[in-house]
Parts: sequence; C-alpha cells; structure tokens
Amino acid sequence: MSDTKEVTLKMAVTEDAKAVLQLLRQINRETAVVMIDHLSSLTVADEQAALHEMSVRSDCLVLLAVLDQEPVGIVTITKVDEEANAGELGVAVLKKYWNHGIGTLLVNEAIYWFQNYSSLAHLVLDVFKNNSRARHLYQKLGFIQTSTASHKDSRGIQQDVILMEFVNH
Repeated sequence: MSDTKEVTLKMAVTEDAKAVLQLLRQINRETAVVMIDHLSSLTVADEQAALHEMSVRSDCLVLLAVLDQEPVGIVTITKVDEEANAGELGVAVLKKYWNHGIGTLLVNEAIYWFQNYSSLAHLVLDVFKNNSRARHLYQKLGFIQTSTASHKDSRGIQQDVILMEFVNH
C-alpha cells in the first residue's frame, strides 16, 4: 500500500452484498479461515437479506475495510449463544494486505462496537492453533484462551482450534 492510499471502515449495507460475497470468496481461495457454510452457493439476494437483518440488530456487526472503494477486509460479530448472550468475532483480510495493520484496525473497531453499542455480554472467537500471528493479535487486544477444540477448516481438514474470549482490561 502506498502512503497516499488510506483504508477506511464502513458498516456493510445491503448494497454491499455483491462486494462482500466477492471478498469472502477470494479470501476463501487464499486461506482456510472463512467458515461459512455453503459460501459457494450463496446468492447476492441471500447476502442482501443477511446484511439487512444484521443491520437492525444490536447483537450483530458487519464492518468492511475499504481501499480505493474496494473491500479488502471484513470483521463480523454474530450472535452464537442465546443462553450466554455471546457473539462470535470473525475477521479476514485479503492476503495481499496482510501485515498492514488492517486486521488490527478491524478487530479494534469490533471491540469498540461490542463495548459501546452491542447488547451482547460476551465476545468470543475460534482461531486455528497453527495461526500464531492471529493468536498473538487477539491476545494483544484482550482475548484470553478459554478452551481448545477440533474443527474442520473450509477445505474439510481437521484442525485444532483455540477458543478465546474478550476480557476488558
């Protein structure tokens, strides 16, 4: 990235549905971190409906990192556990833009939203055990390990994962 280009953040709206799907599909080709069932069969209309529903809730967030009007990263918080009132954080950045601080920017903004605007009581995430850079980022930003598990990645390969929860400092 050159010094003249600036990454901006924006809430994803229904008009972003096509760009969001393109971003997620490209990230899915580059890495196994996108864990969305049936990503290849989702339509723009499906994504528009999902974005609309999430936009009117206080327990969901979809935020895009945009460079030159094109999304290069995404962070989501989706409610996963009704009983515990927990939201799961997911973040992904195009490989071309790794190590430029975009992931940190997205996660920091998601934490700010969680602390100031969400109705959620807990913010959790799963990270592949072998993804030491992501684990380090999450720990630096206030997440602690709560347990371990095993999940299949987006390519169907069984992976060890670390479950983490955000803890206010």
